[in-house]
Amino acid sequence: MVEVGVSSEDGNEIAESRIEVLDSEANLPHPDNLELANSVLNRLQPKDHHEMGQMIHSRSVMGGILFTVIAIFWWLTVSVIGKSLGDGDPELPTSMIFGLEFLPVSLLIPLFVLIATVMLMHSRERNSWQSGSLGGGLLIVALYFTLEPIGWLIFTEQGQYSLVLQSLRIGALAIMVHFATNMILDSILLTWVQKMLQSFPIEMTPLDEPLLLSAGDFEKGEEQPPSA
Repeated sequence: MVEVGVSSEDGNEIAESRIEVLDSEANLPHPDNLELANSVLNRLQPKDHHEMGQMIHSRSVMGGILFTVIAIFWWLTVSVIGKSLGDGDPELPTSMIFGLEFLPVSLLIPLFVLIATVMLMHSRERNSWQSGSLGGGLLIVALYFTLEPIGWLIFTEQGQYSLVLQSLRIGALAIMVHFATNMILDSILLTWVQKMLQSFPIEMTPLDEPLLLSAGDFEKGEEQPPSA
């Protein structure tokens, strides 16, 4: 059996291998895919195949729940009661970027955060500076739009609480989209690793857990006199 590890430039192993090649002469995945699978397993730390399946299930369910909550939250706080919270008030300042009002901003920011989260995860798993740069730039744009209403309140004293509520709603949407996207992407990656393990002569090594001493064993250890 051959272990697939992740090594640094000087050849020292920096991550424990979770992939074992059972037949090195058989048809194997591309080395980059093996490295990605090993990276996913080291990051998410499933102990075995059963726990991997549980992680796929739990993350996909929570991601779906969060995306549904996001849709309901936007519908209630922006579409239904948005006008009662001050949205659309002609006295409120619009964004300095293209003069966007709150409604299109509340749709754009979740989209920007979703794309940025995908790009940042791609950069982390594939070591891509291009996707990392794009994801970081989109996060800065999202942060700007989130804080801009509070900036208008601080520097112009217009809108008062309506602008604070705009920032809070955009921020809540952005945070929920980020976590929901992370969960869905993790479940997709784990499903991809699971299918790879089933399709090729490779195996996931079980995760070693430290042995925990019981209270009785600890007391017995203390009672033993030190050896000379």
